[in-house]
Amino acid sequence: MAGEKILLADDEPRMLGVLTEFLEGQGYLVHAVPDGVQALTALQAEEFTLALLDLQLPGLSGLELLSHLKTHSPETEVILFTGHAGLESAVQALRLGAYDYLLKSDLLLPDLQAVINRALERRRLDQTNRSLLENLRQAQEELARRRTAELTQIRRIGEALAGPLTGEQIIQGMLSLIWESLPLSVLGLELRGGGEDLPREAYRRQPEVEDASLEAFHSWLQEQLDGWPPHWTGTPPPEPEILETPLPAMLLASVRAGEVRGLVAAGRDTPFTLEESELFHIFSLQGEAAFKNLVLFEQVKSLAIRDGLTGLYNYRYFWEVLHREVELSRRYRHPLSLLFLDIDDFKKVNDTLGHQVGDLVLKALGTYLPGAVRQADLVCRYGGEEFVILLAETESREARISAERLRQGISQITVPLPDKELHFSVSIGVAELQPWMDGDNLVKAADAALYRAKQAGKNRVCGS
Repeated sequence: MAGEKILLADDEPRMLGVLTEFLEGQGYLVHAVPDGVQALTALQAEEFTLALLDLQLPGLSGLELLSHLKTHSPETEVILFTGHAGLESAVQALRLGAYDYLLKSDLLLPDLQAVINRALERRRLDQTNRSLLENLRQAQEELARRRTAELTQIRRIGEALAGPLTGEQIIQGMLSLIWESLPLSVLGLELRGGGEDLPREAYRRQPEVEDASLEAFHSWLQEQLDGWPPHWTGTPPPEPEILETPLPAMLLASVRAGEVRGLVAAGRDTPFTLEESELFHIFSLQGEAAFKNLVLFEQVKSLAIRDGLTGLYNYRYFWEVLHREVELSRRYRHPLSLLFLDIDDFKKVNDTLGHQVGDLVLKALGTYLPGAVRQADLVCRYGGEEFVILLAETESREARISAERLRQGISQITVPLPDKELHFSVSIGVAELQPWMDGDNLVKAADAALYRAKQAGKNRVCGS
């Protein structure tokens, strides 16, 4: 939102100037500094809505400033960016409370604006949520012991669902809090979408509830989710009495986070009070927020190990996996091979047709490769027009056969252009791990084989 105060800290003058001009052009009030010490001084002097911090700053690092902010100004949203990919730094930043972690090499101003908008929107939602909880607390203090118990439960859900939890922990935490807070006969959750490790359902019942009654409740909730959202949008329907339900009194709320969608339902024989209904939906909304944080965490984690253009794993992730696979190969005496691919005459494509066409070529190859190798094989963009494929349990002879198949398949890829269809070729170097080799030596051997393929005329496969 225009008029918000933003602290910008970066030790690269050009980056500092570009971002300052862009943000001020969007209507933000920008305080730009070139180092961590000046950033800390500014934070101690005034409050900022958002802080954009370089991870590596002279004086104090971005992580140190983030830690200070979350201690002294927790409402300030923080976005970190850096010049190199770092999965450990990204995870640490998220655990310390950063909203997002961006790479300068992949940074586009419209994307940055979108991230800033989401961060500020989350801040406003958090403020609204805190205001709601505070109003509830003040109202509960004027009522009896039951009202105080409800307030305690509202506080407990923040403690139970605020941290970096797994999907299973979020589900069980949310259901436990609802079950302990409301007198219920049955409670259930049905989910669709998300990863394979995410549970599909979870249920609770009182001992006196018979198996047939639980099964009826279970089937009803599944039917509601399969037909969602004709009737349910996260709040009770306007005429619940016209809907056939397994119990006389029912509460229902939706859960949406990325590809995850689901329904939470609670039932008993006696009607729910307005306060109980509100409490149920507060718990459900907080559970939904926990799922959204989980989805966001996984997305940021993926961005840290993925190449932004092709979607393949990046250079850093390749080296992490390579060292692990070399160790496993030695320990269990299994073969391990590496393919080193380079697009032939890629510079000519960029020079004659432009970098946008070059990007189309890279994307086309990035789309083709994962489907042309085994699921167990690791495909990475090594850098520029270079790609690597790590082949576990594969000897040199088999690796060369795979490389030749890839080379031929790549030559059939078509990149459509306005006036023609573009085809391209690759040269491939093949190397197998030898007893005296480490990961660095394996890469050098494959790279040397690639060089010989280039020298021999390109569009061919050479072994080490």
